[in-house]
Amino acid sequence: MKKILIYRDNGANSFGVSSIHSSLCIEGIDRHYSIEWADKELLRTKNWIKDTHVLIFPGGRDIPYHEALQGEPNQYIREFVENGGHYFGICAGSYYGCAFIEFEKGHPLEVIADRELKFFPGIARGPAYGNGTFSYHNESGARIASLKLSPSLSDSEASAAYYDGGCAFIETDKYLNTQVLGSYSEIEGQPAAIIQCRVGNGRALLCGVHPEYSTLHRASKKLLSEDKYTNLQSIEQKRRQLFADLLRSIDLKF
Repeated sequence: MKKILIYRDNGANSFGVSSIHSSLCIEGIDRHYSIEWADKELLRTKNWIKDTHVLIFPGGRDIPYHEALQGEPNQYIREFVENGGHYFGICAGSYYGCAFIEFEKGHPLEVIADRELKFFPGIARGPAYGNGTFSYHNESGARIASLKLSPSLSDSEASAAYYDGGCAFIETDKYLNTQVLGSYSEIEGQPAAIIQCRVGNGRALLCGVHPEYSTLHRASKKLLSEDKYTNLQSIEQKRRQLFADLLRSIDLKF
C-alpha cells in the first residue's frame, strides 16, 4: 500500500496536522493509502521515498522547516517529486515550496528569504490580504477566503476556504511549469491562491488557503473561535468539494 506522509515536526501547526489527517479520512483516503507521519530524521534519509505517493507539509512556520531540512533533506524531497512523487504544501508548506518568500515585509514578523525546493520558481508573497494582518497568537487575521477556481479543477467556478496568513503566488504566468487552480476573488487583481507546478515527472500542489480545515473535524469547535467556526461551517460543502478536487489533481484515488 502506498503511503501519504504528513510532516509533523518543529514548525508544523498541531491543529493543521490533525485537520489534514481528519479530512483525508473523511474522504476515505485511509482505505486506499497508509497515512503516516514524517519528521526531520526520516526526511534526512531516502528510506521514505520508494513507497510514498505524496508528502504533505502543513501550515505553521516555514523557518523551522528550512532550519531542519536545508541541504540533503530538501534535495531528497526535490528528487522524490522529480521522479514522479507529489508534494502538497498548505500555507507555511506552500511558502516553503517556492523559490522566494516575502512575508510581512516591513513589519515585525518579516521573512524575506530564498528557499531550496523551488517547485514554484517565483515569489510567495503574504499575507495575501495585506501586511500587518497576521498573528501567530490569535485568529485576528483569519477569514473565509472567496476563491475563483479554474475549470480544470472543478465544474463550480466559485469556492471558499479558511485563510490565515497564507500567500499569493506572484506573476505565475511567467513560469511554464505553473498552473493556477484557484485565485483570491476578493483581492484586487485576483492573485493566485492555489497553484500546481510540474516538476520533472511529479507535481507540487501549493495552497495559500486551508482547504483541510473542516467543522467535521471534532477539534475545530474547541480550537476555533465561535464566529470562525460558524463561518467555516457555512462553507463546508464547498470546502469538501475543493479538498477532494485538489486530492484528485495529485492522482490520489478514492
